Amino acid sequence: MEKLTLNENLLGVPLYVGGRPIEEVQREYGLETIIKLASNENPFGPSPLATAAIKEALADAHRYPGTCDTALRSKVAELIDPDFDEDNVIVGNGSCDVLRMVCLAFLHDGGDSIACHSTFPMYRIYTEMFGGDLVPVEARDYAIDLPGMAERISDRTRLIFVCNPNNPTGTMLTQQQIDDFMEHVPGHVVVVFDQAYYDYVEAEDYADVREYIKKGRNVIVTRTFSKIHGLAGLRVGYGVAKKEMIEYLQHACSPFHVGSVNLIGAAASLDDVEHIQMSRDRNAAEKRYLYEQFDRLDLHYVPSVTNFTLLVGLKHDEEAMSEAFLRRGVIVRPAGSFGVPGAIRVTIGTREENERLIWALEQVLHELAKE
Repeated sequence: MEKLTLNENLLGVPLYVGGRPIEEVQREYGLETIIKLASNENPFGPSPLATAAIKEALADAHRYPGTCDTALRSKVAELIDPDFDEDNVIVGNGSCDVLRMVCLAFLHDGGDSIACHSTFPMYRIYTEMFGGDLVPVEARDYAIDLPGMAERISDRTRLIFVCNPNNPTGTMLTQQQIDDFMEHVPGHVVVVFDQAYYDYVEAEDYADVREYIKKGRNVIVTRTFSKIHGLAGLRVGYGVAKKEMIEYLQHACSPFHVGSVNLIGAAASLDDVEHIQMSRDRNAAEKRYLYEQFDRLDLHYVPSVTNFTLLVGLKHDEEAMSEAFLRRGVIVRPAGSFGVPGAIRVTIGTREENERLIWALEQVLHELAKE
């Protein structure tokens, strides 16, 4: 067999490692009951309106997607801002797909991206996949250091990724912080605001970046239906930007890249305001419960505005702790791959799941203390 010509950019790109699947843990550890608190999914499930729409849409699953892409884009635009329309929105196979499009579109000449060192790893993966280099900037007190990122901007900079709220730390950036930062961003740089956890934020000073889009700045906002909407398995996300940028990004899409059933389910989920508010309220209540338990156990955590929290300053290796949790039927996320060693990210679950988590946590701490 002749030797294949390989893409050198791909050879060094790390693989993304997600939270372990429930079925895999069941097989490996011989356990029947598993709770997964590793992937920041909505433990209260999808909207009943979404599931009903999905079931109805299945009858036409033999057809390619028609106008449902435009329908979702129109609905998203209407909800975000009255000055936007469907031409300000692009949909993707999850918001990761939109991030991929952005990197494909703007890193063609091998430029740099800038991102926080302790953040979502796909920024690095996609940057390197398309031949760019990622410039990491260390976090400050588990928060994104925007002044530090501004200092690293150069003629080679093409993209800046700002995860707000940040994953895995759960911290957020305020309007004033973003406004100060944007004053230092030159016109040749695209700023990507990843707002996957936007729907959980209740703080009044959370940064609103819509005005930058209206003013024609090179800004794109990405959001997902995988979190509060409870549709992680359908893989639907979207990006919002000025129309010229969206038109350009359409060239990075595959044909029919999001299925019609997925698009219809996502659109229906936007209509269920009650389900969204219920998910937000119950998440807040369960987060308070976990904080009380962490305080009781004298554990350090980063206060979060999202549906997860980060346990930090652990006295034990995070991978060893994760393994000990798995043996007790609880899947959590060691945060070393996110650039935060010695930390574990925990999704806020139902009360039953959170009680199981605390039970396992006490056992894990006791077990590792003996070693």
